[in-house]
Amino acid sequence: MKRLSSLRVRLVGIVFLAVAPALVLLLCTGLSSIGFIVGLLALAAAWVGGELFILRQIKALREAIKSLASGKLNTRSGLATEPTELGELARNFNLLAENLEQQTVDRERNEKSLLSRAHQQTVVAALGQFAIVASDLTSLLNQIVLLISQTLEIEFCSILELRPESNTFLLRAGGGWKEGYVNVTTEDTGHASQSGFTLISGEPVVVRNLSSETRFYAHQHLLDHGVVSGVTVAIQGHSKPFGVLGVHTSYERVFDEDEVHFLLSVANLLGMAIERQRTEPEIQKLAAFAKHNPNPVLEFSSEGMLTFHNKAAEKISKLLGQEHPETILPPNVAGIVQTCLATGQARLQLETRPANRVLSWSFYPIMPSQVVHCYVEDITDRLTLEEQFRQAQKMESVGQLAAGVAHDFNNILTIIQGHSGLLMSRANLAPAMITSIQAISFASERATSLTRQLLMFSRKEVIQPKQLDLKSVVDNMSKMLQRLLGETIAFKCTSSPNLPTVLGDTGMMEQILMNLAVNARDAMTKGGTLSVSTGPISVSLDYVKVHPDARTGLFVCLQVQDTGCGMDAPTMKRIFEPFFTTKEAGKGTGLGLATVYGIVKQHSGWIEVNSHLGKGTTFKIFFPATQKVVETPAATTVVTDGELRGGYETILVVEDEPVLRDLAQLILQDCGYKVIEASSGVEALTIWQQHQGNIDLLLTDMIMPDGLSGKDLAKSLLLHKPQLKVIFSSGYSVDDIGIEPNLKEGPRFLQKPYSRTTLAKAVRESLDS
Repeated sequence: MKRLSSLRVRLVGIVFLAVAPALVLLLCTGLSSIGFIVGLLALAAAWVGGELFILRQIKALREAIKSLASGKLNTRSGLATEPTELGELARNFNLLAENLEQQTVDRERNEKSLLSRAHQQTVVAALGQFAIVASDLTSLLNQIVLLISQTLEIEFCSILELRPESNTFLLRAGGGWKEGYVNVTTEDTGHASQSGFTLISGEPVVVRNLSSETRFYAHQHLLDHGVVSGVTVAIQGHSKPFGVLGVHTSYERVFDEDEVHFLLSVANLLGMAIERQRTEPEIQKLAAFAKHNPNPVLEFSSEGMLTFHNKAAEKISKLLGQEHPETILPPNVAGIVQTCLATGQARLQLETRPANRVLSWSFYPIMPSQVVHCYVEDITDRLTLEEQFRQAQKMESVGQLAAGVAHDFNNILTIIQGHSGLLMSRANLAPAMITSIQAISFASERATSLTRQLLMFSRKEVIQPKQLDLKSVVDNMSKMLQRLLGETIAFKCTSSPNLPTVLGDTGMMEQILMNLAVNARDAMTKGGTLSVSTGPISVSLDYVKVHPDARTGLFVCLQVQDTGCGMDAPTMKRIFEPFFTTKEAGKGTGLGLATVYGIVKQHSGWIEVNSHLGKGTTFKIFFPATQKVVETPAATTVVTDGELRGGYETILVVEDEPVLRDLAQLILQDCGYKVIEASSGVEALTIWQQHQGNIDLLLTDMIMPDGLSGKDLAKSLLLHKPQLKVIFSSGYSVDDIGIEPNLKEGPRFLQKPYSRTTLAKAVRESLDS
């Protein structure tokens, strides 16, 4: 049976086998052939039935299977309506073919979608690379428009830039638009426009048919180009939005989810690129701030490793004699860094002292990046300036105290000198009495010299400035200084030619030289050399930065240098303090250098001192230079007691100290004047009214009780009698008590302490002027 090749032959064989026994029986028995004929008919019927009802359907299924196998997935059997088993088989075949076709369609769709996504991702990546290297925003926008148009196969692409100042969008870049639209077309930012609606909503806006859109109106440039469908997405920046990205077609198109996500990705990328270009100048500025900062800037990793340092850090390392900033880091810098990151707290003003410098380190943790920024400052000069400032404040306070002490002493010395002068003017005094009075007078003059030095230190002494040639002052003092120094000390004097003049008091300049020479002599007990030199110097701004007392300009420098024992640092800090001395008790007042300090300050100069133990001391004194001619001093006439002239005028003496008031009255009455006394300014006004202004001269103290000073009293009386003569007297200086410049001239101011001769002369000269 297996060798039969067709269903038809198989059916014939089966029928033949079925009727063969009957045929044999028929031939053997000789029965009629009618039965045989019936059997042949049955065989023919079976043949025809198999052909019509089985073989044709099977042939149709075979052809369908061949067609399906050839790749025609839309092939169907055509026997789905057959009610037989073969119809059921045909229906199952059709279902199989439909499933294969659907799977193939889905696979092709997915493959196309994946390919499209891959293409879109490639485009986004390419735009990202381009955005990183592109510095021109216009080129970036044009490249984005081109790639979007090619990727999505759309006709129109637009990038609208937000212009907040005009509340409009500008078509900054685009593709497919007619000439004259790009960089010209504007659109309102309100929600009534598609772009405004997109920016306000913050979501992608998909338009299938613009003519039926009801959420917003169609802008004219879209209508001009026949736009039907489109998608718009917002371009957001970190700080503010940039605008809107849109794609459009002139036919109805359904944009799928992948295409919308692609546009969102491009918009986000564009927003980040624009934000980077916006912030890049700020980043570059911050980077330049760290790179070009004149102070060292360093960065440490979380492990405490130095990962960055600027040129200033290298510079300060070389200044300290090192090649790399790592060699000057504070001890345990890794521990400091880790502590800052662990606690989130900064470590400030950590001081180190490498190579005689003071460095201040401040560590700031940057928690997001887990690094520590460090800023270094060389505070050596600042600490020096602060120390010098504190020293100056201390000297100023001591100066004010010294001025107050000198004022009180001057009042006392005025009494001593005045009464001793009165006694000396008496006739027929015993020799012993004269000797005692002279001793009192000499002692008071010595005390007066001490108070004068205190006033010089506190810069309250009255100076008589004039144009001086400092070289001449030094030359005039050289012989005296040589005798003062003695034979064991060599004296050298050098001066620069064409030395500028200075405005100063000759006596005070001589006092400076004398005091410095005495100090130098005492420092050179075994002999040595004292060198005095003068020369011009131009002070620059760089010099001022390291010498806080200095000023820019032209100065004359007086330098006094000795080869003595020198001083240590603690001593140098106190050398200008009044009454500070390193000498044995009874061998120094401690006012020598204090006086020098006061005189120099009073002449608007400054002092620089350099000294080391065993290497001597150098004083450099700077005075402002002038270009005026040296003044020739006028001849002075010495007046003796015998030449003093008195008079008969009326003098009003106003003094709150009773003893001083009585002294002035005695001296003036002894000279023949009529004296009226007052203890205050208020009392003096009452007396003036009582005498109806019949007073020729007012002698008044400056500072008095009851709120009316001597200056105010004089102004009030001068209003009633302009020709009234006025003499002010005070233990302070004219600068300290604030007298107008015109009252400083002549004998209008009488400095305490004064003697009988000084007072009588001042009164007479004032009345005669």
